[in-house]
Amino acid sequence: MSKSAFWVLAFLITLTVLPGSAEVDILGYLENRFYLIHNGEESGPDIPETFNLAYYNRVRTRLKAQPAREVTVHLAVDFFSFQGIFTSPLGTTAETGETGSENPDIRINLDRAYVDLHFKSFDLTVGKQRVAMGVSYLWAPLDVFNRINVFEPKEEKPGVNAFRLYVPLGDFSSITGIFSPEDRFGTSKSGLRIKTQVLGTGLGFSFIHDGIRETAIYGLDLRGENFLGWWIEVGAFIGQEEKDLKTVLGFDYTFPLGMGLYWLNEFYYDSSGATDPELYRFDSLLEGNRFTLARLYFFSMLRYGFSDFISGTLAYIGNWTDGSYIINPGFQYDLFRNTSVSAGLYLPFGNAGGELNRTDRSVVYLWLKIYF
Repeated sequence: MSKSAFWVLAFLITLTVLPGSAEVDILGYLENRFYLIHNGEESGPDIPETFNLAYYNRVRTRLKAQPAREVTVHLAVDFFSFQGIFTSPLGTTAETGETGSENPDIRINLDRAYVDLHFKSFDLTVGKQRVAMGVSYLWAPLDVFNRINVFEPKEEKPGVNAFRLYVPLGDFSSITGIFSPEDRFGTSKSGLRIKTQVLGTGLGFSFIHDGIRETAIYGLDLRGENFLGWWIEVGAFIGQEEKDLKTVLGFDYTFPLGMGLYWLNEFYYDSSGATDPELYRFDSLLEGNRFTLARLYFFSMLRYGFSDFISGTLAYIGNWTDGSYIINPGFQYDLFRNTSVSAGLYLPFGNAGGELNRTDRSVVYLWLKIYF
């Protein structure tokens, strides 16, 4: 029996066993994503077509059960079917290893499987769960547990096998400890975050050990609101051979125009990034050792609600080191309370040899999402 089949079988058994002794909530959504990809200058002997199609279907089922007042069980399973030249051209899901097949590529993934244990003085979460640290919207230098997705900052992050201990220290303060085991203890990841509030400003101190990269990370984050919302996230990365500083400065504001015009901005500086595109190591992106290549980036997004059902966004993702950038206009239409349609473009511009415009690949997308 394959691992996927085993986890699905375990999931189905849990569905049948838990309802007899616990209140069970089953939620989720069906999602269809369609892409039209223009390859630009990349079309040639290896990519003969100027235009290619790609799409995938996804059913995500989430289960929440409380067999006892102090115990909550969470499960989430994703069912994917892929078709086209990529499993996901925007990097929103992991590749399955087979592209261009005439038959859909099927993948089943147990994305969440964890238990919340609630005690008088602390909470303990054990299992495959969402783990995150820091306060930034997109660049997240302190979030070593997840991969940055510049195309969809709020896309669901994959679950991580971890132990998480949460200890509240009053109304505004807490301590969170995280341990994510790997094959060997020395390559595991662990983190400690102390959070409090000073004069209305959220303040967090973090210490993270990344065993795979043999790096210690010392982090500071602040978040507040003075006329406009603002946040700062700083991480000092101390390795055996390198010492780097990564910093995010962000702010947002809602203009009182119509139903509200929301504006969000984030600057990102990474001292370990290259200053010249000739020094980029694109293999480090594929290996997951880095999520950006240069030193200075900027992200900006405008979102406007035209009505209760229709909203539009315009986002800019820029590499200010090499001059390449991506423009992303899009809109969302809520057909019903549980059904939405999204459409938009990802258009590369600027330096043709830059990080964000090296392939000259434009993407048109159309997405349908139905919650149940």
